[in-house]
Amino acid sequence: MVPFSLRGWTLLVAGGCLSMSLRVCADRPSMGGDAAEPEAETTADAISADATNDVHIPVVSTNASPDAALEVAEDAATNTVASADAPPPPTLWFPVGEELVYNIYWGVIPVGQTRITTEWIQEDGRTLLAIRYRTRSNRAIATLYPVNDTIEAVIEPTTFLPVRFEKNLREGRKRYHERTTFDHKALKAHWKSLLTGKEKIFDIDPDTRDLVTFMYYMRSQTFPEGVQSHYRVMADDKTYDLYLKAMSVESVKLKSYGRVPSLRLEPQAKFEGLFVRKGKMTVWVSRDARSLCTQVKAVVPVANVRVVLVDVNGPGDDQWVQRSPSDEDVNVLDD
Repeated sequence: MVPFSLRGWTLLVAGGCLSMSLRVCADRPSMGGDAAEPEAETTADAISADATNDVHIPVVSTNASPDAALEVAEDAATNTVASADAPPPPTLWFPVGEELVYNIYWGVIPVGQTRITTEWIQEDGRTLLAIRYRTRSNRAIATLYPVNDTIEAVIEPTTFLPVRFEKNLREGRKRYHERTTFDHKALKAHWKSLLTGKEKIFDIDPDTRDLVTFMYYMRSQTFPEGVQSHYRVMADDKTYDLYLKAMSVESVKLKSYGRVPSLRLEPQAKFEGLFVRKGKMTVWVSRDARSLCTQVKAVVPVANVRVVLVDVNGPGDDQWVQRSPSDEDVNVLDD
């Protein structure tokens, strides 16, 4: 049986959930440095690590040009904001140039990996932000169900509203290549399939964001424990309701980073592509300045899926970057 027969592996598990990095309440405990097992574990015990093992993660904000790695670390390229006429990019709540790496498991079996990168780009004399996801199945799974997905959101950084959203998905024998462009002044969005030519124009709200833009925007927000929040997001050619309930702070054990205090979130949505219609998904978000998604668990009819943070790269000198693991500890594509 194929691990994921649902449309949009990346959007279902990796593309949407991996950047569910929500800024939580003010007092954030530091990240403990306990030893960890190869796979992530979660405990609901009180977070009270020994002070001698605490690792402080300072706030990291930068507008430096990044070293991008869209092609799964195969080719490194230096991207710079090169237009002398364009204004300098603003300082955001996350470091542009950040690269996040997540391993995906179907039960205990490693099935793939997602890398998420951010960079400044120049278009029409404007400095814009590009957030890209690349998800691939490993060789063993690819023989049954190859996955090679790329998703990109291009964002106007001052308003943090999307200019366009594009997904190019290759999953088994299925192929999807779609682009949505946004006209926030007219409150319209234009969706088009680049494979079939089918098009649709639909209404949007003044603050409508696609899934990727929405997730990174949420890193600037605060979520009190026990409170449920309601949002409207764009998926495919429609807008949908999304509910997020902040639960308790738990300890997520990561191989490379030890025990990480993380807020447990329970999302609910009425569409595929971010969270499943049937089943349950839980997301854990680190309680530090980066507000990174540390782990995702999804229980769906065909499988139990886990997505685990394994590496953080890019600008900054915090402990996420300093403790970045070696390549052999990160790569599961050839397992």
